[in-house]
Amino acid sequence: MKNNPLKIFDLTIQPGERVTLALPTPEFYTCVPMHIPIHVVHGKKAGPTLVVCGAIHGDETNGVVIVQRLLELNLLKKLSGTLIAVPVVNIFGLIEQSRNLPDGRDLEKNFPGKQEGSFAARLAYLFNKEILQKADVCIDLHTGEPHTKKLSQIHTNFNIEKTKELADAFGAPVILHHHQKRGLLFLMQEDQEKKIPTLLFEAGEALRLDEIVIRTGIRGIVNIFKNLQMLKSSHKQKPNNHVKIYETHWVHSPGSGICNLYKKLGSFVKKSDLLAKISDPFGTKQTYDVISPMEGIIIAQNNLPLVNEGESILQIAKQEESQTMPSQISSLEQEIDNQ
Repeated sequence: MKNNPLKIFDLTIQPGERVTLALPTPEFYTCVPMHIPIHVVHGKKAGPTLVVCGAIHGDETNGVVIVQRLLELNLLKKLSGTLIAVPVVNIFGLIEQSRNLPDGRDLEKNFPGKQEGSFAARLAYLFNKEILQKADVCIDLHTGEPHTKKLSQIHTNFNIEKTKELADAFGAPVILHHHQKRGLLFLMQEDQEKKIPTLLFEAGEALRLDEIVIRTGIRGIVNIFKNLQMLKSSHKQKPNNHVKIYETHWVHSPGSGICNLYKKLGSFVKKSDLLAKISDPFGTKQTYDVISPMEGIIIAQNNLPLVNEGESILQIAKQEESQTMPSQISSLEQEIDNQ
């Protein structure tokens, strides 16, 4: 079936066209107008509209490169439906290498926003109204915070059948049940009239590019294209190896000093395993052992060796007893690295 023309802002995009638009944002104090580049690939054939957005936090650069490379793929010429791709939502944060907006607020936490609200609320309202509300499915790309590296993981609500199906199809090694009552993920799936299945892909570290993370993200989005029948697949998709997680726990430092990690990201640990040692940087004999409080998989780690008492060191995801993981993570990363 032939696709219909698509109207975004005041522009009508015809089936088979590919355009780049500029979404005007609230002005900065210099009164210089700023715009968010929006890429639209409007297929000749009818199908769903997928919105993919990166850098809602301006320092999360992996998502920017994922969208860049996604737009370079030749297979988009065969796309049914529509791809709306936004490499950088938080232009201000990217310029300042900051997570937040000029008003100090976190854009992600301000959705759905308000037309007459704060700077962050106004930008959230505009982006939701003009872009997100056109989606049938949304993929939101994130990384860990500065100095915190995340294992490739999908966050979504397992209680919504379509999002659970899409999370399975994406192919990240870990998928987590997301139950926070705020943010873009909650807004899209639960807190507005049009319920939009949404995946939050989180991987790597802010202000650091990670090739495996980038390839995982691109492959995952292509898998979503195939699941939504936006692209034809010549063969049946293989079941993806991943673990579903309902509970996570941050391990905090028992003391201050230099942290020497003994376990790697993606490692399976048992209760009472030694995770790290904290030593006095001035050479005294005082040390602290960091012990695992539970059995599970390490899905995030603090890469900064200098830690204060109570600081987060590692995040452990508690897996279901019937699931196995260590070999799955290793094999998935090796497979992606060899592509």
